[in-house]
Amino acid sequence: MKIRLWGTRGSVPVPSPQMARYGGDTTCVEIRSDSGDRLILDAGTGIYALGDCMDHEVPTDCTICFSHAHWDHLQGLPHFKPLYNPSWRLSMRGPTLGGVPFSQSLLEIFDEKHFPVPWRELPQRPVLEFTPGEEFRVGDMTVKTCPTVHPGSCTAYRIEADGWSFVFTGDHECGDKPDNPAVERLLDFTAGADVVLADGHYFARDYALHRGWGHSAQEQWPAALAQRGVRHLIFTHYAPSYCDSELDKAFDSLRENCRSLSISLQMGCQGMLITSHGGETEEQEESLESINCKLCDFFHRISHFSDTNIVLDSVLNQARAMSNADAGTIYLVEDNKLVFSYAANDTLFPGSEANKYAYLNASLPLDTRSIAGFVACTGRALNIPDVRSISTNEPYSFNDAFDLSTGYRTVSMLTLPFTDVQNRILGVLQLINSMNNGRVQAFTPSMARYVGRMVMLAGNSLERARMANDLILRMLRTASLRDPRETASHVRRVGAMAAEIYHRWAEKHGLLSDEIRAAKGRLRLAAMLHDVGKVGIPDAILKKPGRLTPEERKVMEKHAVMGARLFENATQDVDVLAYTIALHHHQRWDGKGYTGSPEHPLLAATDIPLAARITAIADVYDALISRRCYKEAWDVKDAVDILRQDAGSHFDPELVDVFMEIHDVITAIHKRFPDQEDV
Repeated sequence: MKIRLWGTRGSVPVPSPQMARYGGDTTCVEIRSDSGDRLILDAGTGIYALGDCMDHEVPTDCTICFSHAHWDHLQGLPHFKPLYNPSWRLSMRGPTLGGVPFSQSLLEIFDEKHFPVPWRELPQRPVLEFTPGEEFRVGDMTVKTCPTVHPGSCTAYRIEADGWSFVFTGDHECGDKPDNPAVERLLDFTAGADVVLADGHYFARDYALHRGWGHSAQEQWPAALAQRGVRHLIFTHYAPSYCDSELDKAFDSLRENCRSLSISLQMGCQGMLITSHGGETEEQEESLESINCKLCDFFHRISHFSDTNIVLDSVLNQARAMSNADAGTIYLVEDNKLVFSYAANDTLFPGSEANKYAYLNASLPLDTRSIAGFVACTGRALNIPDVRSISTNEPYSFNDAFDLSTGYRTVSMLTLPFTDVQNRILGVLQLINSMNNGRVQAFTPSMARYVGRMVMLAGNSLERARMANDLILRMLRTASLRDPRETASHVRRVGAMAAEIYHRWAEKHGLLSDEIRAAKGRLRLAAMLHDVGKVGIPDAILKKPGRLTPEERKVMEKHAVMGARLFENATQDVDVLAYTIALHHHQRWDGKGYTGSPEHPLLAATDIPLAARITAIADVYDALISRRCYKEAWDVKDAVDILRQDAGSHFDPELVDVFMEIHDVITAIHKRFPDQEDV
């Protein structure tokens, strides 16, 4: 029997970086017997991620047991994907509370007032009522129940299967009055259990202000459970105000005070796997089933990305999350070199501050002298606990130049090869400094296996994205035969600038990271195609060294609608966006722009599509600071002044402000993609 904690927070979900380690989702516990039977306790917001994983499984039997009907234990149920899939044989059990059947509580959620989908429209699911104190079976699991002390009542569960027992207390108030029969009844219910998952909502210092609210202080449990022979106590249901550092500090004190007790203590973490020995530690092997769930979810997400940079960003982000890595780099094999292609470092450049480093024009020789080079040449992964302790007998060594120049200190390093379906080396993923409570640790063997499986599979997504990028670049190279100065490095810079302007704008507007990645990738590719319609403009006008006449200007303006026509009736996301950008990137904020065709009306302000407004800024700025057959390159300061001056007339003023915020990234892009004469 194995138990997975999908939600560990009480009262209300708190998605916050300060709650990332212990978790911000409300209560949901998954129990699997060795024979494969599945029981879910409560449906707080944690059940959403569980349902996402189950959505990739072959549907079987599943039972949800509810402790009570308070909102934090039910609010995730309407978003549980298997609930809507009739192939899942899903049943529910809940306690009769105050004479009210539990099914009534479910009907009140799906009543079109609180949720738009009514219960009657769902696949029919049996809801079985019981009175707390009754016993029943779910597959080969024996399920015992016991009432707890909680306003409106609540039910604790004891699950016995595969030779050991697990108790979930649900919401319960131990209280501070001795010999309370209701409290003693629950404590006796836990007797001899291998693991108890207990209500640890408060610290003792706060409990006095919340007597009668139905929750316990962590300090109230250890001695009482130790007296009843419980082997392992894990806390859960933390108050929403307690951040990770507060929980760490309080638990360290509690554990020190309980050293003399014959019971082990642990804090429950969202995602934790519990066995008869307690909660899984970072050094223990994670279940293959859980790994597969996470990998399925990850590859489902990146399968929608057609841009190489976004695939690399997603892979690096996921790999760092799997291994708690503070930093990481991806190198790709290009022209018999390892080219620095993506980087992240929480210590040196947190969040999107890292974006400018994605455009560094740096590389390593493809030989065995460097760690990354050795992995690329041999196809062997390296897991090095301390890079400064590498034996001199090894062909590779650690280059500390980056550490010396930045003040960073690299210690542990995990380096793995990217390969395609033919097992050819595409590149190398390098993770740096696995962190544990603020301290650097070695990457564990389970981390190496987990990340290794992900990288092995991610190579296919990377190769697919490369093919999509190469297809667009071939189209642009065809266009460059007409006007190489206008469409070579210029289009790469415009695509990259548009993507980064969007990234910062989306962050400021609170968009989710996965949504930003997907949209950013589409925009990068589509913006590169903004001027592809110029293939239809006569050379005499396209390459004219001087000013165009009004008649010539009208012909030149037709490149917008000509470019859009190349993507008419498009079905792919990138092509649809390319149509929009090509047609509208010469619209102006004040409504005085052009599309090159009277069939398409002039637009103004936010009626102009966002992607086109962004591309317009990137296109004009790059054209100003680049040399053309009809002009010399402008000074950067003068080009920036033009953007500021034309904000509110030519350009979206908010997007101009965003451009200014990321000008260091814009500068890095220009260095990465110089015009040929500048190389």
